[in-house]
Amino acid sequence: MKTLQTTYHTKNRIEFIIDDKPKMGWIGNFNSEKYNRMILVIDRKVKRIYGTKIRLQLKRHKKEIITFEVNANEASKSLSFYPKLVSFLEKNNCNLADLVICVGGGTVIDLVGFTCSTYMRGLPFAVIATTLIGMVDASTAGKTCLNTEYSKNLLGTFYYPLFVYCNIYFLDTNLPHFHRQGLSEVFKYGLLGSKKLITTMGWYIKSRKKSDLTSMIEETIRVRITIRKVHPQASNLGHTFGHAIEKLSNYRILHGDAISAGSVIALELGKMMGLTKSSSVENIISMMKKLGLNIYVEKNLDVDDLLKIMMRDKKSTGKYLNLVLLRDIGVPYRSKDSFFYKLEPRKARNFLKNFIEEYPYGRKNCASLLKSETLTYQDA
Repeated sequence: MKTLQTTYHTKNRIEFIIDDKPKMGWIGNFNSEKYNRMILVIDRKVKRIYGTKIRLQLKRHKKEIITFEVNANEASKSLSFYPKLVSFLEKNNCNLADLVICVGGGTVIDLVGFTCSTYMRGLPFAVIATTLIGMVDASTAGKTCLNTEYSKNLLGTFYYPLFVYCNIYFLDTNLPHFHRQGLSEVFKYGLLGSKKLITTMGWYIKSRKKSDLTSMIEETIRVRITIRKVHPQASNLGHTFGHAIEKLSNYRILHGDAISAGSVIALELGKMMGLTKSSSVENIISMMKKLGLNIYVEKNLDVDDLLKIMMRDKKSTGKYLNLVLLRDIGVPYRSKDSFFYKLEPRKARNFLKNFIEEYPYGRKNCASLLKSETLTYQDA
């Protein structure tokens, strides 16, 4: 078992626990003395598989446990669903002496974090992450969010869990194409700050050993913490493009696949602007293919619709798109006064139009293609 700690900008220490034991005994042993009850907000599918095991561990704390089930999809991470969780908390008289425990992947973590940050100006909460994307991305930087009608993750706060518990045995029951979503985020963090992480990821994909998986998760969390302390949005490589792709597909293209596609677009933009070497772009795309990550981009994307969504991106200033770009692996773009590359919408439109027309891995109906358990490329 590995434990990492950080404080970010809060007074309380945050613990990240990476457990490689199937019994999940740590869940029954954390210090819960100051809390009266435990409010369990859990992914409905996770409850069917692990609910009994998790509840038996939590019962060792000898606290009342109240449970709320949620479907793990983007519809639950919305303004229309948010009041349902608020009403549940209010109906059960939840207060600052209770501990909310979120059990699930990225969408559930986002929903519960946002709700806890706004209910009574901050309920204590903790995370039991059950997907790779939940372990390495959604739970690690205090970013909470909800989707709106026109945009993804537009509403949000920074609010930190007391702990994030990651048990690698949860991942045994993740479907391969869901697991790929987390690997896409791992690779992104490697590009932003750690060649070592990309190497570790390659070892894991080749071996599928639990020891390599544990090392990969640990290194990703370390890199994520480092990047978060530099700037809260410095990890958004591929996200301005990717979130727009995700939204335009009505979330049929999953988050990690969309971010991988967005990263490819960001790399090609960097190359066109003279910021990223052509050899680096070719090397990164080659690695993505070998690692089985998505490099396909929807051929039928409407550039104007894409740009409208991108202009609502949470980093946008209205006049410019603020983009996270790379100079090379482990070397993000930085100007003298900003972590972002400022791109005028007109230039963005021209670039996207040319990119979609010329990109060799453009495909129609990408959402169906990306349902595949594994992605293979003939020239990988």
